[in-house]
Amino acid sequence: MCMVIFAPLFAVFAFALCGGYSGQITVKVECLDKTQSNISISFSYPFRLQQVHFNAPLCEGKRHETLFLEGDYSSSTQFFVTVSVLAFLYSLLATVVYIFYQNKYREKNRGPLLDCLVTVVFSGLWLVSSIAWAKTLSGVKTALDVGQMQLLMSACRDPENLCETLEEPAWTNLNMSVAFGFLNFSLWAGNIWFAYKETGLHKSGQRYPSRTPSEKRSSSFRQYSQSSFDQSGAGFEQRLYSQASFDLSSGSFSLPQTNLGQPMLYRQMGSPTSKGPLIFVNESQ
Repeated sequence: MCMVIFAPLFAVFAFALCGGYSGQITVKVECLDKTQSNISISFSYPFRLQQVHFNAPLCEGKRHETLFLEGDYSSSTQFFVTVSVLAFLYSLLATVVYIFYQNKYREKNRGPLLDCLVTVVFSGLWLVSSIAWAKTLSGVKTALDVGQMQLLMSACRDPENLCETLEEPAWTNLNMSVAFGFLNFSLWAGNIWFAYKETGLHKSGQRYPSRTPSEKRSSSFRQYSQSSFDQSGAGFEQRLYSQASFDLSSGSFSLPQTNLGQPMLYRQMGSPTSKGPLIFVNESQ
């Protein structure tokens, strides 16, 4: 349920905050002859700064110079936005399939296996793209530093002229996009276990659990003790009946003449009041 609700929502925040960003820097240049000029430098996604140019006064009459920014940060930025869009689309598709096509989803276990594999892939993509975008954002901030902008203009390098920054870019949205990138990674990585449970592979691995060596020794000991007890019981019963003899004609019972100890009386198994033949067995001392 968390993936159904939060995965598309977090993906939208990630690519909207990054892909829809635009910033502006405004610098006021006041020349020695009291001539003032406001210079606006605008930039936006995907941050191909080498294509951004602006005109700056030279403080030499009405002469101007055209300057270009430096750096191309589009690759990592576009990779991050692409992962965000694909994750959003897959989340919507998986939600529709899981709700309305549950039978086909579980047919031959193909749906859970595919979902688990895609979840692992997107977890890795979110991690790589978020790290790359965080590093790229640091480079963008350095390239668009206000002090760096003033050093590009010849008029600002002259100490006789005055340069003042009127507007600086706000980095809040881009910082939040990085945070949502790592939040998406945490969400997808945490869902790997639940997607794996849907496949049922963990149950097949626990169907025939292996016994530990101590359990094997305990089992063999119980088997050996049971077999020894059965053999000893059978031998005792055979010796008991082989030593005794019956006289069927007189109905008497006699024991062989041996050097035995005090006879012991054994009554037939049952209640103490049960009636039956008594058997005298001498126990050797």
